[in-house]
Amino acid sequence: MKKYFLLLSLALAGCSKPDPHPEIKDPIFNDLNAELALVSSSVDAERVALKKFEEELAAVVPQSGQIKYSVKRVEDSKAKLQKLEQQKKYLELKVGARKSLVQKEYLKAYQKKQAWPDPQEWQSYQLEKKLRAAKRTWDVKERMKEAGVGLDISKKAGGGHSEAPPASH
Repeated sequence: MKKYFLLLSLALAGCSKPDPHPEIKDPIFNDLNAELALVSSSVDAERVALKKFEEELAAVVPQSGQIKYSVKRVEDSKAKLQKLEQQKKYLELKVGARKSLVQKEYLKAYQKKQAWPDPQEWQSYQLEKKLRAAKRTWDVKERMKEAGVGLDISKKAGGGHSEAPPASH
């Protein structure tokens, strides 16, 4: 009896099936989902703000000078909401595409008995994300500070000549 139980437990432990939801283990998919949740909450917050601005616009006394300010706030809020909704739609599509890609790649890796997810892909994604979020302006002082390079600006600019007084004739 013990022999059969041991054999049965080994057979069950030896069976492995592919994960039906590999996207849960994918760090890129999880990061995209977190970004989507953040943008979704921003969309909701902007909708609330727009509603408040529209109510303020309706309550503005005509010819008080406040109407231009209120109209501008409503227009800015609508533009921001439109941009956020576009970003949300983009991320929804990106998450869906990543999910189908992950399922295909996982099955390939599972059949080949390879490690999954690929850590190199995650590192590349992080680097790309960092570069997309980086400032697009060039600040020499900030770059030198990041690189650890010091520049002593306290010296007077003399074109590389010594500070000795000119010789008298």
